Amino acid sequence: MKTLNKIIRLLTLSIAFILTGCENQLVDIPENKFSEVQVFSTEEGVETAVNGMYSQLQGYDYYGARMRLLLWPHSGKYQSRQGANDDANKLDMTNTNINIDRLWSGMWQTINQINLVINNVEGSGLDNEDSSLGQAYFLRGVVYFDLARMFGEIPIRLAPTTKENIHIAKSTKKEVYNLIIEDLKKAANLMPDRGEYIAGRPLKYAANAYLAKVYVTLAGENDAVSQPTDFNLVSESDITTASISNFWEEAKKELDYVITNGGYTLTSTYAELFKEGASSRNTSESIFELQYGYTGANRTNDIIRDVVLSNHPIVPVGANTFGRIRPNKEMFSDHIIQYSGIDFSGQDFIPAGRAANIIALDENIADPRINETYIYNNYNRTDNGNNVNLFPRVNRGNNAFAHLNKYRDLTYNGTNTIKNHIMLRYADVLLLRAEVENEISGPSNAFQFVNQVLARARTTTAGMTLQPADWTTTSIATKEMFRERIMKEREYELNGEGHEWFDMRRRGLERFQEQINHHNDAVSFYSSEGNVDFIFQNVETEMKLPIPLSELSGNNLINE
Repeated sequence: MKTLNKIIRLLTLSIAFILTGCENQLVDIPENKFSEVQVFSTEEGVETAVNGMYSQLQGYDYYGARMRLLLWPHSGKYQSRQGANDDANKLDMTNTNINIDRLWSGMWQTINQINLVINNVEGSGLDNEDSSLGQAYFLRGVVYFDLARMFGEIPIRLAPTTKENIHIAKSTKKEVYNLIIEDLKKAANLMPDRGEYIAGRPLKYAANAYLAKVYVTLAGENDAVSQPTDFNLVSESDITTASISNFWEEAKKELDYVITNGGYTLTSTYAELFKEGASSRNTSESIFELQYGYTGANRTNDIIRDVVLSNHPIVPVGANTFGRIRPNKEMFSDHIIQYSGIDFSGQDFIPAGRAANIIALDENIADPRINETYIYNNYNRTDNGNNVNLFPRVNRGNNAFAHLNKYRDLTYNGTNTIKNHIMLRYADVLLLRAEVENEISGPSNAFQFVNQVLARARTTTAGMTLQPADWTTTSIATKEMFRERIMKEREYELNGEGHEWFDMRRRGLERFQEQINHHNDAVSFYSSEGNVDFIFQNVETEMKLPIPLSELSGNNLINE
C-alpha cells in the first residue's frame, strides 16, 4: 500500500504535463514515464487517473472559477466587478484577457489528462477498463463540446501532448463535432448503469443527455434566422460518425431514452436543490454534478467567493466573499413581471430607485423560485448589522443589482465549499424535451414536459402557489411563442447554473441581438449607464471567444 500511495502522489502531482515557460503549452515529462506505467497497471491506479480527469475539469482554471469569471459576464446576462474582466463585462472580448488565457490552458490540461487515460487504459484488460474509458470518453466529449461552442474551430488532440506534437492546426467545426458525437456515443455504451459505479459519478444516461444537447445546439444554429458572417454551420450530412437525418429528431430520441430509462425525478420542491448543507448534493434530479469538498488550502470552487454578497447570512460571519458577479437588472425584472403575480401590465421593466419600489411577494401566489434564486430589496450585514439596500430599492451604482441566493454554505471556510456544481439536472432535460417537441410538432404536445417543471416550481412545503401557472394553448398558442418562452423558462429555472452564455447564442445572432437590445433598454430605463452598467454595442463579434494570444504565440500552426 505504501508503494501504491507513492505512485498515486507521483501521478497526482506530475503525470504527463507541465506548462513550459514562454510557450505556455502542455508537454510531457519523460522522467515520469515509469510512474505512468506503474499507475496504469493496476485498477486502483487507473481509478486515481480517472479522479485526475475530474480534478482537472472542476479545478480553479476550469469549472471551479475561470469558466464562471469569463462566461457569466460575457453572456450578456450578468455583471461583474472584477477589474481584470472589463472587456468581457463590456462584451468587447480581447485575446489577452487573463481569464480566457487561463481557461484555455485549463481546458487543454483536462483534455491531456483524459487522453492519458484513454491511451493507457484501452486494451489493458483490467476489470475497470470499460467503466474508466466510459468516463474518459464522456468527459472528452463534454470538454470538446465546451471548446466548440466557445471558440468554433479548434485543434483536435487525441494523444498526450509532447514537445514533438505541440504545434497543431485547427480542425474544422464539423470534424470537432464528429469527435464529440463519437466520444459521447462510446461513453453511452461503456458507462455504468445505476448501482454499478461510484456514487456521485455520472451514469450512461449523462452521455445520452449531452448528445441531446449537442443535437439541439446544432439544430438551433441551422434553423437560426441569421448568424455572423464567418459562422460555419454543421449540417446533418456533415456528421459521418453517425447516420443522422434530422438533429431535432435525434435529440428527441436521446432525451426520451433518458426520461424513460434513467430513473431521474424532480425533487419535491425547488428549494431542495439549493438548501444549505450536504443534503442538496446529488439529489434525485442530478444527472452530472461536480463533487466539491474541503481540500486544504487549495481553492478549487470559488462560487461562494464570486457570487455571495459580503457578510450575507447565507455564509458564516466574516466569510471572505465578494459578490462580484450578479444578474443584470432585466434578469430579475423579467422574472418578477412574468411570475410574481403583481400586475405590471404594459411595463417592460419593474420600477426601481425608491423605497416604494421594494418588491413584496405574496407567497401564496408568486413563483417560489424568485426567493430561492435572488437576494433583493435589502439585507442586514452579519458583521455589523448595517442595512444594505439592493435592487430594486436602488437602481444605480454597485449595489443596484439583485444577487444570487442559490449558493448557501454556512460551513464555508473562506477557501473551500461543499456546494457541488450541477452540470446537468433532470429539469434541464424536460425543458429541452419541450423545446424539441415544439420544433417537431408544435406546442400542443410540448406542454406536458414544461408543465412538469412548472408544477414542481409551484410546490412548497407549505402548499402550492398560483405561479408559475401551467402553459396551455390559450396562453401560448404558436410555435414561435413557445420557442421564445421556453428559452426564458430556462433562464428562470436554471439561473446561475452556467447555461446562459450557451443559451444566449445557440438560437443564432438575431435572438442574441434581441436579448442584448433588451438589456440595453433596461440600462436606459434605469438611467444606469456609466454607473457600473453598460450599453453593449457591435455584439456580432461576441458570438464566440477569441483564441488566446498565448496560444497564437506558442502554436505556430494556428492563426486566428
